[in-house]
Amino acid sequence: MRFRVIKVTNEGNYEGFEESYKDVGTGRGAISFLVAMIPFVIFSIMSLMVFWRGSPGLGFLLFFTGMFLAYVAGSTVRVNREWEQGVILRFGKFKRTVGSGIFFIIPFVESVITRDMRIRTLDIPTQEVITRDNISVKVDAVIFMQVTDVKKSIINVQDYEYSVGKFGQTTLRNTIGQKTLDDILEKTSDVAHLIQEAVDEASDKWGVDIQKVELQNIELPENMKRVIAIQAEAERESKAILTKANAEKNASLILKEASINMKDPNAMQLRILQSISEISKDQANTIIMALPMETLKYLGPGGIGALSSINSSDARRRTQLKDRK
Repeated sequence: MRFRVIKVTNEGNYEGFEESYKDVGTGRGAISFLVAMIPFVIFSIMSLMVFWRGSPGLGFLLFFTGMFLAYVAGSTVRVNREWEQGVILRFGKFKRTVGSGIFFIIPFVESVITRDMRIRTLDIPTQEVITRDNISVKVDAVIFMQVTDVKKSIINVQDYEYSVGKFGQTTLRNTIGQKTLDDILEKTSDVAHLIQEAVDEASDKWGVDIQKVELQNIELPENMKRVIAIQAEAERESKAILTKANAEKNASLILKEASINMKDPNAMQLRILQSISEISKDQANTIIMALPMETLKYLGPGGIGALSSINSSDARRRTQLKDRK
């Protein structure tokens, strides 16, 4: 059987839960039909034979007797599918539970109610909640639940799915109301776990186990979205400044170590020669360098001669090109 539980709000919106299978099945199937057909076919043949012999009264009696026995036989045999369990009531009182497969009941005395034991998904409609720091948010969630005790789910509660949904709504509002906005956004899994524990504790006496609760969507007001965006941008800029400052700090440390090494006259001389060689690669420029006396002292006559000879071949080549023009 299929049921739909719908609540209509004052604004005309529909809220509530739709249950795919409201498992109040009777367990009747093809096997029950086949078993019922055995006495029906037998007594139908007997009634035809009696009609043929000229006894219509006895023939009608046999035919209706076959129909009655067919109903009784079909009501005796029941079948539960692999994912179903049932409760048998005798004169309205609990007698026993039955699992999947074929089982038998006493017609007119016992009745059976089955439950779907698979995991079900239940959506909690969007709830508008005010957090502990007085910020209005809209939150919706989903509950994954499973019937673990078929007896409790039938006897202790009228509609376990509707009850879990309503209790989940209340728990969601209470839990979100005790948390700040930062806690909700940063610790979503912790908030969902708190809701799961509260709902699971209440649904245990209904024979339902709450497998998991997840917050699907957290909707913030537009002004809060802008504030959070500004805050995030400021945090990124702060991180960028810190990264740049750390890079400059590391560069200064490396330069400090390099300056210590440059105290060696030979190292300084090689560095000056390398710098002049790199600068002189540009043939369009004339390079004039002013060196302190200490540097010239370190270079000595040989170093000064080397400086003057750097890229001299290129200079001669440029002079020859100008003469040709």
